Amino acid sequence: MQPKVLSYTDQSSDITVVRLEGDDQGSALDIDSAPELRTVLVRLVEEGRLILVVDLSAIDDVDSTGLGVLVGSLKRVHVQGGTLSLVVTSDRVRAILSKTALTKVFRVHDNVPSAVATLVADYAEEGVEQRRAAIAERQARRRRVPEKGVPENGVPEKGVLVSGDHTYEHVSEDITLVNVMSRDPGGEISVYTAPTLRELIVDLINQGRYFLVVDLTSVELLDSTGVGVLVGGLKRIRAHSGAIALVVPSERVLKMFRITGLTKVFPIFATVDPAVEFLGREVPAAHV
Repeated sequence: MQPKVLSYTDQSSDITVVRLEGDDQGSALDIDSAPELRTVLVRLVEEGRLILVVDLSAIDDVDSTGLGVLVGSLKRVHVQGGTLSLVVTSDRVRAILSKTALTKVFRVHDNVPSAVATLVADYAEEGVEQRRAAIAERQARRRRVPEKGVPENGVPEKGVLVSGDHTYEHVSEDITLVNVMSRDPGGEISVYTAPTLRELIVDLINQGRYFLVVDLTSVELLDSTGVGVLVGGLKRIRAHSGAIALVVPSERVLKMFRITGLTKVFPIFATVDPAVEFLGREVPAAHV
């Protein structure tokens, strides 16, 4: 049986839940059924409903078309300051999301109340309009500010390497400086952007770079996913007797580390030079 979009209801003044109906034998979100979901989601976005929960509890399989509808809808709301979370109860569907790395893109919950509560908390401090304005400002800034380390001729400065929205450079035999979001000043490290930072950190570790200064000067927003990437990177580096020092001049970003108690875990500095000097003192092999 193909699932039907049974209902979409407001769970609060801002959050809309879209629920799919299936049968006891399970249903698939696929090339036959996904278009109906897409139609509903597009209509909701056009109506200004930008904080969405898609309840896939009745779904036990999803193909590339279904995934495409979900990803496309997330992109559609995200650029307007909204988001889309999923409710998934099927182990098979969770495995598909994990295999396609979409668990790093979507927030996946076991039930609707959990999804709604998380979204209410996320948007309590900064609403859709504020997020939309911040996105527009970042896009305008990116158009007018030259990419750090990448001049207008497209040739990186000597020693500066590019990795997505980030740049990095080896400032000594042992120490690497990672400039987070340096190519998108005022950007965010969130569930949507954190995976690229994780990939860069893992890649540097695989190259044997175990002493990192992670410069968050260009970051305006850091959520729990971004914090998780940094903590995960620290664990990997410590396995090689390495270290990470952070540069966090933004009080807003620093607040996230204070709330989570991570100011006791990471050495944090306001500028790059003392962070590099710190690693130079901590690591006898470092030549700064």
